[in-house]
Amino acid sequence: MTYSELKTNIASYLNRSDLTNQLDLFIDQAEAEINRRVRTKDMVKRANAVLEQQYLTLPDDWQEAINVEITSNDFSPVFQQSIESLDVYRKSVDNSSGQPIYFAIVDNTLEFAPTPDQNYDIQLTYYAKPTPLSDSNTSNFISNDHPDLYLYGSLKHASIFLMEDDRVNLFNDLFEKALEEIRMEDYKSQYAKGSLMQRRKTYGKAKKNVYYMKNS
Repeated sequence: MTYSELKTNIASYLNRSDLTNQLDLFIDQAEAEINRRVRTKDMVKRANAVLEQQYLTLPDDWQEAINVEITSNDFSPVFQQSIESLDVYRKSVDNSSGQPIYFAIVDNTLEFAPTPDQNYDIQLTYYAKPTPLSDSNTSNFISNDHPDLYLYGSLKHASIFLMEDDRVNLFNDLFEKALEEIRMEDYKSQYAKGSLMQRRKTYGKAKKNVYYMKNS
């Protein structure tokens, strides 16, 4: 379903011809909710960069981290930490430089620790936001593969705008159903025929936060 078709269908479902100026608002609100809640294999992207300093700017379409690894020489994973844990680690090694082994998301950047002691090739694997629909971008993978999600999301927000409580509940239920079906479809496409490794059972209390101590 294209951007133009979506707007036509919204107006048709609402049986209103006086909401032309609001249709983009309804679509924008649906897209914002979809971006917060949908994570599928179609949203996975990789980006390569050269890490030259403590901070690396995130890609514009960054949504959520999946994997960060240094690809120079060998493949070394870089593990995500909270900002506080990163500071604790940095203090424990007297803020020395070296090959980064941890990162945290700070504002619109990735902060690495230790601070790089040279240039490193790095690969980011992440969930990317779908390109919003517009006159210049008339479709994306959601509008092509899951047009009902766009339609019911837009109609829900239109019904909120029109204060039609019964239709809000109707379109919200249809939106939630579409979301769940997308999750199940994505899961089956990745794991239906595969065998999952059973996690080893552990005993005792869950581990607390890890603090990093400097070697003596």
